[in-house]
Amino acid sequence: MGRMFQGLFEADGLRVLIAGRRTELTYEALVAQSDVVIVTVPIRSTVETIRRIAPVFGPVQLFSDFTSIKQDPVAEMMASKASVIGCHPIFGPMPDPAGQNVVLCPERPGPFLNWYRNWFEAHGMNVRLMSPVAHDDAMAVIQGLTHFINIAFAGTMQSRQVPLEELLAICSPVYRVFFSVMCRILSGDPALYGEIQVVNRGSRAVVESFLENGKELLELVGREDMEGFQQRFKEAAAYLGEYRQVAREESDFLVEQLKRYADAKLGAPPKSAKK
Repeated sequence: MGRMFQGLFEADGLRVLIAGRRTELTYEALVAQSDVVIVTVPIRSTVETIRRIAPVFGPVQLFSDFTSIKQDPVAEMMASKASVIGCHPIFGPMPDPAGQNVVLCPERPGPFLNWYRNWFEAHGMNVRLMSPVAHDDAMAVIQGLTHFINIAFAGTMQSRQVPLEELLAICSPVYRVFFSVMCRILSGDPALYGEIQVVNRGSRAVVESFLENGKELLELVGREDMEGFQQRFKEAAAYLGEYRQVAREESDFLVEQLKRYADAKLGAPPKSAKK
């Protein structure tokens, strides 16, 4: 992420310095030469790195980070004299981040908030302002729970020795989308995903709630309680509200794109077969 944003900043004519474990430039020297400092290191190293360089900052600098948790990093940055805006680009490295989401936590923004926000928006990113607590609560669901579900799902298939190729050969496109997302997650860095699960303290409570809900649902199934199951289904659907229709339209679009991709890759079936 650091290298990706380095390219974006330099394309705008900004001078970018890089300090890391293998550079001659030290962290402290980088801070002394910079107006804006962004920490983008592994999650478990973030607080330690911030604590190391915080004393070097003066009041006219901006201290920020790109970590996927915000409470502890922002709290440590607040020990400095600098302006503090926690930042989480909610995406991985990519050629063009336009359309992606970014959360800013302006704990002590000073004069930098408009500049920082406008810079992301000028590159097509969608900026949302949140408190560190609200951000971490949201990430416990968006990242913590969804990653946990997908890892456990694949682990269940593994333990039951499910023949994946046979499964994919008969599943409908909408389920193929689900498997694609699962495989996308499990193609990532296990160390990163492990840190996301462990470091965000709210993730465990959310996962425990999920397991409790799963246990209660399984008990309804075990008792063959159709009325109870349908009631739980209706309650869950009611919570989703009008978003269900939006999501159906979005998923219809994804399914259609997947079908087009499969046709292009495998060759479209004859028109008679389509009918």
